[in-house]
This record gives sequence, C-alpha cells and structure tokens, in this order.
Amino acid sequence: MADINDNISIYENSGDSQEVIRSISPISSEPSIKPRNNSLLGVFYGIGMNVNNMIGAGIVSTPGTVWSAVKSPGIVLSLWLLGGIVSMAGSLTYVELGAIHKVSGGETKYLQTAYPNPKLLMSYLFSFMFVLVIKPGLLCAILQIGAQYFWYTITGETYIQTYVRESNKTLSDDDIPELHSIGWNLPFSPFWLVRFLAILLLFVITVYHMLSNRWAAIINQGLAIIKLTTYSIIAIAGFYGLCKNKEISSDNWKTPLNGNTDIAEYSSTILLIMFTYNGWNNLNYSLDEFRNPEKKLILSNSISIAIVTVMYFLVNVAFISVVPKEKLASKDKIDNHETIAAEFFNQLFGNQFTRIFTFLVLLSIMGTAAVEVWSGSRVIVAAANSDFFPKYSQKLKNWNERFNTPINALLAQFVWCSFLMIFVGGSFSISNFKLFSNLASYSYWIFYLATGIGLLLIRRRSENNEKKSFKVPLPVVGIFILGGVLILTFSFIVDDALQLSPIFLSYGFLFIALLSWYFFYYWWDTMKKQRESAIMRIAANQ
Repeated sequence: MADINDNISIYENSGDSQEVIRSISPISSEPSIKPRNNSLLGVFYGIGMNVNNMIGAGIVSTPGTVWSAVKSPGIVLSLWLLGGIVSMAGSLTYVELGAIHKVSGGETKYLQTAYPNPKLLMSYLFSFMFVLVIKPGLLCAILQIGAQYFWYTITGETYIQTYVRESNKTLSDDDIPELHSIGWNLPFSPFWLVRFLAILLLFVITVYHMLSNRWAAIINQGLAIIKLTTYSIIAIAGFYGLCKNKEISSDNWKTPLNGNTDIAEYSSTILLIMFTYNGWNNLNYSLDEFRNPEKKLILSNSISIAIVTVMYFLVNVAFISVVPKEKLASKDKIDNHETIAAEFFNQLFGNQFTRIFTFLVLLSIMGTAAVEVWSGSRVIVAAANSDFFPKYSQKLKNWNERFNTPINALLAQFVWCSFLMIFVGGSFSISNFKLFSNLASYSYWIFYLATGIGLLLIRRRSENNEKKSFKVPLPVVGIFILGGVLILTFSFIVDDALQLSPIFLSYGFLFIALLSWYFFYYWWDTMKKQRESAIMRIAANQ
C-alpha cells in the first residue's frame, strides 16, 4: 500500500529548502509554504495558543446552567473533570493523526485519508459545516454572552427574560410572554436589544480587523491578557469569598439545589461543557509551523488541557462558594444563569464595583470573539481559494491592497452571523446562547467521532507500514470515541422537544451539505467525464 500521505497532498520541490504543498482538500487548494526551521514554533507557544483559544466565553456562562441543572456541587465538578478527560483523550488522538500527516489542515485532511470513498465526501461535509455552521455558531454563541455582560455593564442588572407557563397564566400576566414564545413574539427590550448589542460587538471587532492586521493583532493580544487576568481574579476571589461568606458557602456545598434531577437534566449540560472545552484541537490546524510536531503536540496539548481543566475546576469552586443557590432556582427565567460571573462579583464587591468587573469580562469575551473573527475570515478565504463558493469565490478570496486584510471575507462573515442571530435566533424559544453553542458543539462532535473512528481505519490500512513515531494507546482512543457516541446520542434525551432544535438544525445543514457535495462533486464530475468521453469518441471516429 502507498504511504497514506499520498492520499492527502502532492509534494513538489521548489528548488530550495522549502516544500510547496498542493492540497487537494476542498477547504484549501492553494499552495502553502512550509516555514524554514528557524521560524518554527515551540512547546510554550503551543501551550499559550491552546490555553488562550480554549478559555473563552463558556466558563463565565455555562457554570450557572450546569449547576442549576444537576443541583449537586459534587456532580458539577465531576462533570467538568469528565469533560477535561474526554478533551485530553481527543487531543492525544489528534496527536497521532498529526504525526501521521505532518501537515496543517486538521479534520479535512484526516477525514480525506480515513474515508477516501466516496470521493471527498467526508472532508467536503466537514468543510461545509465548518465554514457555514460550526465557526459561525461558535461566534454567535460567544457574542450572545458578550451582549448579556454588555447589558449588565450598561444597566447594572442581569438580563432576564421572564416567562409564565400557559397553565399558570392570569389576567395580571397579560404582558408576560408564555414560556415557549419565540423571539418574534417578544418585546424589543430586552430580547431584541441584547441581540443588536451582540451584532454591535461583532461590527466593532470586524471593523478593526478590516482596517489593519497589525493593530488587530495588538488589540487581540491585549484582550487575551485581560481575559487571563480576569479569569484568574475570579478563581482567586472565590477563595476570598469562601472565607468571607462561610454560611452561604457551607450551605451551597452541603445542600443541593431544590428540585429533582433526571437524566434529561444531565443531557442538557453535556454539550455546554464540551462547548467550553472547545479549542483543544487548534494546534492541528498549524502543524506546518512546528518542528517534530508529534513531540511538540504531546506536550503542548496535554499541558494546556491540564491547565484549562484546573482553571475550570477552580472557577466552578469559586462560583459555588460565593453565589447563593437561590439565584439559580427559577426555570421560568431564561438566561438568568448565563451571567453567573455578574452575580459572583455582586456578592463580593457590591453592584457598583460589579459593573467594572463585568466590563472586564466583556473585554475578555470580545477577545475570544476576536480570535473567532480572525480565524473565521481566513477559513472563508481558504475555502474561496478552492472555489467553495460558486460565483463569489473570486471576490471572497481577495485581500484589500490598501489595508492588506480580507475585507470581503470579513464582511461576508459579519452578514452571515448577523443573519443567524436575527432570523435563526429569533425563531426559537430557547436561549440563543444554548441554541448556537449546542448547534456548533453537536455539529463538531459529529466529525470528532468520525475522525476518531477514522484513526482506527487508518491504522488498519497501514498495519504493514513502518512503525509510527507516536501511537496513542487504544484505550485512550476508545475513551474519545465512546465520549463522542454518548454525547451525540445522550443529547436526544430531553424533557422538552424544543431543546432538540439545535440538533435538528445541525442535521438539516448536514443534509444541505450532502446535496451540495452530490451536485458539485458527484453529479457534475460524472457529467464532465461523460462529455469528455463523448468528445474523445467523436475525435476517434473522425
């Protein structure tokens, strides 16, 4: 059997110490240049990059929802540790895949190697979902949380949309929407106002990325420093609160929240926790920039995930120790659990100082969103380079000569995400953060599972090849695959059918991706070959 790298790239000598890599993946078809050895990146850079990408908006939004759902602090911490274990297993699985391929590209490359037939099917499906669903979904979820903290910074109040169950509605509740009201039936403030605040944040981030790459990098680095500092303050302040409010802290840890917890409640938290850990595979998209990538990935990935897991554990301890459990009691108030950091600071420092800290949280979330805006625009350019967008690819892949930025790609990203937040977000009654975070996470895990299984297929086909430089233990791959199966199936267990909205949306987009692949790669390719054969027959007869 040929070496598996033959399935993913064609290498050409460029006449010097560099190699030109001509990718045949649908996500990028343009040649890229491997950096010279003296420009390659090391372990500490990889750790910093991973930590910065993983720690984002999720840790200041999901802990309250998870605690409210499962009730018990001990189980809350166990679920967060379990999320870290699954992420670690996935990360080590991706180390072996990176060692096999030794080129950037991530899942697009791995799926193309693992599933060569039908032609480009799995890699195209991933590329389609990544460009149009996963990346925009992550960005919309992050911006929604940013908008909620923006609301608190402006008003000094937590954004809460109160609902009343239809069976409990009275004449005095005429102005209060029913529990399952969609966005179009809600008053402008606060529901729609918060959505437009999210779009405003996206607009600001998009504009400064349009105007200058250099200043965008400086601003993003500053926001990253603010983010790590703010979240460290939360972890440290939690221990201060543990000592200051011993009565609240002791009650929170000893007594679970009121109410019953069934399996559906655990199901609702899984995707949120995995959303918070998202980013553990980021280094696999830039393997060309690392010397001995398998060795660097082992250290960078394992250390960074360990750091993030410890940070998430400490932040959850801080929230549970300080925030009174009565603040998380109501299920008829949507989004009141998603700004738990605001209530945390309010308990420690009072409302006036809380607005200062929520502003820092807002800047931290903007830093996370800025990373997604920057990388998302580059994904669009890469996709346009492979003519992923019929008719519009030429415009989307162009860089503005004056500013040296992908203005068209950034503008397209802004329009698409704004469309999703207004029209998709306004069409469902569940929290917009849950809608987009679950949509992105579930879609991503479809391909995480396919990639984990794909590694086993690659191993099977290359059993007689030379020994690999790194081979992850089979039980670790098994944990990753089992985690993917449980996440994808467990998510269907809900106590309200509306919670399935993100999952149905995910499969809806996946079906559109399948139709797109069939038309552009199967049907069109077949028709092209038939025309060429007909021309050759005519030429032969003449």
